Amino acid sequence: MKIAFLNLCHIDPELVARCARRLCKDPDFDMYVHVDAKQDIEPFKEALQGIRGVYFTPNRHKVYWGGYNAIHASFELLRSALNSGVHYDYYVMMQNLDYPIKSNDEIKKFFVDNKGKEFIRGCPIAGTSDWEFSRKYRLFYMKDNPYGKASNTNPIKLLITIAQMIMSITTISCNGTIHEKGQRFDLYYGCAQWAVTDECARYLDDFEKTHPKFNRKMKIMQFPDEEYFHTVVHNSKFKTSCFKYDEPIARWLVNWRNLTYFEFPKEVSVMTMKDYQKLLSVPDLFCRKVRSDISKDLLDELDKENL
Repeated sequence: MKIAFLNLCHIDPELVARCARRLCKDPDFDMYVHVDAKQDIEPFKEALQGIRGVYFTPNRHKVYWGGYNAIHASFELLRSALNSGVHYDYYVMMQNLDYPIKSNDEIKKFFVDNKGKEFIRGCPIAGTSDWEFSRKYRLFYMKDNPYGKASNTNPIKLLITIAQMIMSITTISCNGTIHEKGQRFDLYYGCAQWAVTDECARYLDDFEKTHPKFNRKMKIMQFPDEEYFHTVVHNSKFKTSCFKYDEPIARWLVNWRNLTYFEFPKEVSVMTMKDYQKLLSVPDLFCRKVRSDISKDLLDELDKENL
């Protein structure tokens, strides 16, 4: 069971290295790393130097909060693994501050026991009357810029906000379905961390290259990394291979997690030693989010438990 872990990174190279050392102890596990092009890559290269099975993507993208460049970066990771010459059984998408809470043997056994299943849940949001969901596609978003989290008092952010409001006139009638090449793609959303088989990964790769209209719509949606892959999979033959599918609509992202445990009261909580016993009890393979400094005691205990 060969597994490629795909890690989207922008901060905390020490944590990335610690995660890689844990996972890549297994000769069947490799990690591919994309470092946000806005960040200096050298600290990551230094931290990860000498760890077997770690590979950096040849191309990098500037990833902004909520922007479509996260999709470009994700495909850089996926294609780096697909074109490596190594046949992987699974591709596991991770995000920087994720960390394994199960041992390598348990992670491998999980995928062996569930071989052929896709771990990418999708919440159906097409045609919904719930504005929490429909605004994701009925409004026009411009997030590939450094002003995503800036205050609206910032003059550039204000101009972007006004432009989005004006352009939303062109998207407000969208019903959550994209039509292309004689097919309809009803929109789904879910967690940005997922795991897919080799066949599904190759389907995603080919889909992105051959569906420009779909890509254009995704570029102006809210948080496309929570919708792109889920929509493609749940409108394909791989839907019935997902470990859960045709689920009823339900609010909040934590209801749609795949293999990564996290909590989201207002934003994703940073986990510390107080969360240790809870993490031992959950079935998930990974947790989000931790940091090499304030989560050090927790990480030490997780390593002690699982190494």
